[in-house]
Order: sequence, then structure tokens, then C-alpha cells
Amino acid sequence: MRAENSILVIAPNWLGDAVMALPFLRALSRGRPGHRIHVLAGRAPAAVFRAEGTASVLARRGSLAADALALRPFRFAEAWLLPNSFRSALTAFLGGARERIGYATDRRGALLTHALPPPPTTRHQLRDYDPLLSSRGIEPVPGAPTLPVPPAAVAAAGRALEKAGLSPGPPPVLLAPGAAFSWTKRWPPELWGRLAALLSEAGSPVALVIGPGEEEIAARAAAAAGRPVPVLGADLDPVELAALLARARAVVANDSGPMHLAGAVGAPVVAIFGPTDPGRTGPSGSPSRVLDRYVFCSPCFLKECPYAHECMRGITPEEVLRAVEELTAT
Repeated sequence: MRAENSILVIAPNWLGDAVMALPFLRALSRGRPGHRIHVLAGRAPAAVFRAEGTASVLARRGSLAADALALRPFRFAEAWLLPNSFRSALTAFLGGARERIGYATDRRGALLTHALPPPPTTRHQLRDYDPLLSSRGIEPVPGAPTLPVPPAAVAAAGRALEKAGLSPGPPPVLLAPGAAFSWTKRWPPELWGRLAALLSEAGSPVALVIGPGEEEIAARAAAAAGRPVPVLGADLDPVELAALLARARAVVANDSGPMHLAGAVGAPVVAIFGPTDPGRTGPSGSPSRVLDRYVFCSPCFLKECPYAHECMRGITPEEVLRAVEELTAT
């Protein structure tokens, strides 16, 4: 017998997108009282959804066939597809979900039982899922994402700061030089290093914060600083990283998962944008400043820059320092 109160949400693949999906998940929970919600998610998004606590988390198995096979015993009454990919629709279809709700993108309309035209791209991505909810009689939740941080994550963040020699003491400015989508979204490492030096000269504790695989970026930035700069985060999961960011005086980040995590835990954010559009994916949920240099090709959304990466290189460390000082002055 089908579990009529069992709902599947197929989560976005990127950490920042998962953070931006939290208001959707809360709206769905309010709009479907008495239903059990399961989220199919990759490793990093899964940590965020577990901490948020609205839904049970199903870990992705690594292949479409394995995911679909794992879903079939649940006999889902509904599947909500947050990624716009053909694969997510096929996963829900093969997984046996009776109703499949999503946007008619990537030639997947025939796999959906409730297909909507794609939303406009002229507003923030936070609102992309609102038409899906409204089409099924569910009131969207306004406002920005918020992420509760469990005590274990707070303790892990405290240990990381203590190990780096940053606790006890005044809150540091944390610099997040990574971005998973492409190098084009990253402010150059030498500029991060110069910023770290300027902050130190101004008397502020400073550290670099990275995720797995970003060690080389941090090493290049630290070398450019010309002085010791602690590097934190590679051994933390996303929720522990969020707890670390919550302890910052300010967070400076590219358009990235850490930028969205910082906003979701209330940390002031200075965001550096280049090939992407801050109107679509800019910081939310906390005081923020956005720095960008629109050039003739902005925003291009390209993974490779055919020019000289002017949109990012045109932003100076001195400008970022001023933004940090202005943001934290009040």
C-alpha cells in the first residue's frame, strides 16, 4: 500500500543552493502537516538538511539506478524536484513517486505529473521554488534561510579556533577564498593574501576558511600574505563550518556555499562577485555588502574566462577592507 503521507524532495547538488532551499522545505512542512518528508541529498547538502531538522535525509547512492531502487520501498505520494535536471525527474519517475512536481526544463516535461514553466530569473533564487509551492496550494515562507547550529558543531568550531590560536580573543575576520562551481568565481589568491595582510596590519585577527580540496588555494593566499595566516575548515563538515562562520566578526567570501552559510547563521558578509549575478544569488539573512565590477560581459556565468578575469581582478583588497570596516562599524 502506498504511503499517502510520504513526500520526497530531491535536493539541489550545491551547498549554497541547499541553504537557499531551506525556506522551501519549511513551507512544505507547514503546508503538509502530518506528512513525513524525506530529502534525497548529496553529502554536503545532507549535513545542512539534517541540522535544519524538518525532514529525514536519504543519502545519494552515487548512481541514478541505485538512488531509484532505494526510493521505491517508500512508495512516495509526491516528489518535489528542486534541481532542474533531467536526471532528478528520471530518478523520481523510476523511484515510483506517484506525483512528480517540478519545472519543465531539460526536456523532462513528460516525466512530470505537474510541470510548470521555469520561473523568471529576474529575482533572487530564494524565490525560485515559490511557484511550485503555490501551484499545489502551499503558502511560501518569506524571508531568508536560517540554519540552527547544534551544540556538537559549536564545540567543533571552538576547537578549531583554539587550535589556530584564535580563541580566546576578539572574533576574527574569516576569509573564504573557495568556490566550487569554477575558478572564475574566485577572487585571485594573491588578492586574498594582500587582504589578509591589510586586516592584520589594521589589528584584526584573520584566518582563511576552506573546504575539502581547497588547500592549494589557501596555501597560495597565505604565501601572498607574507605572514602566518591560520587555515581552518578542511576537516569540518558544512554545519561545523557554519558554526565557525557564526563566530566571525565578518566573513569575506566569493559567491559560494560559505557565503550562504554565513548569512544563514547571522554572520556579517562581504561578498565578492564576478561572473555571477548578485541579484540572483547574493547574500541574505545577515548584514552584507556586495562588491562587483560589471564589465561588458558581466554576468557571463562561464566556467572559463576568455578575457583577463577583469570582473574579479578589478576589485582591490583596499576596497574589501573598507567594506569590512563599514559593515562592522555599527
